[in-house]
Amino acid sequence: MARDDTAYAANWRTVLLVDAAVGAVAAAVGMALLFKIPALGGLLVAGGLVYVVAVVRRARHWARLRREAGL
Repeated sequence: MARDDTAYAANWRTVLLVDAAVGAVAAAVGMALLFKIPALGGLLVAGGLVYVVAVVRRARHWARLRREAGL
């Protein structure tokens, strides 16, 4: 399991936003590639979306940790 130290940092939302942007860019590049190289494009879209879902789950987890810590 990943360490949750960053959940307590002052810029935790920025960290999550940048991390989600990585997945969104991968999905966008995959969408662009769907017309040229469908297999690679589909893989990038799927991977990017899975990554964004993982970031959303981590955001909910970090928010819960912050609530429990009283932050």
